[in-house]
Amino acid sequence: MSELERRLVELEIRSEERRADVERLETFVGGYEGRIQVLEAEVRRLRELLTDRPEAMPPPEEDLPPHY
Repeated sequence: MSELERRLVELEIRSEERRADVERLETFVGGYEGRIQVLEAEVRRLRELLTDRPEAMPPPEEDLPPHY
């Protein structure tokens, strides 16, 4: 095998390794993308709860737990 052929084989191997790395990264990012979407939905829900608060809520200093 000539030096050129060895070099081509080495480059093909590296190329395949990079493709595998990219596939793993896409899977990883896809997983986090799903988690981020869930968190965004939760933040939206919490914002809605905060903006839809009843006006009759007592001030925090008066809103004590029952055992006080």
